[in-house]
Amino acid sequence: MRRPFEIVKVVGCLGDRALRVRDHYPEFEKVLAKTGIETVYSASVDAAELAGRAASNLLDQTTINRNAITALLVVSQSPRYFLPGISSLVHAEIGLSSSCIAFDINQGCSGFVQGLIVANSFVEHGQYVLLVCTDTYRQKTRPGDRSTQTVFSDGATATLISAEPKVMIAAEEHFSDGSGRRHLYQKVDESENDGFLHMAGSDVYVFTKRIVESQIRSAVAKAGLLPSDIQSVFPHQASRLVLNELSAKLHDFREVVVDVEHTGNLVSSSIPYLLTRRLDDLYQGANVLTGFGVGLSASTVVLRAL
Repeated sequence: MRRPFEIVKVVGCLGDRALRVRDHYPEFEKVLAKTGIETVYSASVDAAELAGRAASNLLDQTTINRNAITALLVVSQSPRYFLPGISSLVHAEIGLSSSCIAFDINQGCSGFVQGLIVANSFVEHGQYVLLVCTDTYRQKTRPGDRSTQTVFSDGATATLISAEPKVMIAAEEHFSDGSGRRHLYQKVDESENDGFLHMAGSDVYVFTKRIVESQIRSAVAKAGLLPSDIQSVFPHQASRLVLNELSAKLHDFREVVVDVEHTGNLVSSSIPYLLTRRLDDLYQGANVLTGFGVGLSASTVVLRAL
């Protein structure tokens, strides 16, 4: 049984340069119809720096004692070093206690949901868990690659979690298929795709069509709920094409939240970035969070307000 918890606050930090896709990539005009992404964000700093900014901004907006944070989890696939992980860098930058456990989770688009589940195991009364998601995928993309250049944004989010019993994970579902790793990858050297990010968009799209809707429905049923009982579905913001397809399949749900046009694909930060504006919704009935992509993997949780 998962422990009840509260997401106290979520803060986002986008790359400092906003790129209007139509202006910067006029040759990719036709791509816009599929992605629906009007603006992407590029960072002049790396993912570790973005993570530190998001975490610092969150702590500046709260009154909690840093010593009360007993776990720091960083979800990222954009490391500054092979070792140590970004969590060590953030731990030092924001001045957390030496008794605070800190580690990285190497995951992409399903990372926030999976990170939330891991964070749940560290929640204790009177203490806090800090879950940070950060990536700079734009630094991985090959110039002129329309499948990646017009989709991905750089950004980070920081999510503060407490043991206050306001919501619980009523059900969860997961899917992993390592044989699909070839559809979305970046090699550590230049032996594959010259070291750039490779995404076979059509294959990833087929994967989402095959897995995500059924996973959501399975999780909702496992929670003992009906689609009409769900207030909102918060999906990973992959592209307008993917989200339109998912929304059509989930026609009997009240709402599938879509905001990809304004931020682009923020990888593991896409769901928590939605929550920076919609956090109160989690405390109204039941909601679904679903992430899917790199791995290939997909993870879904049903959150139920207490």
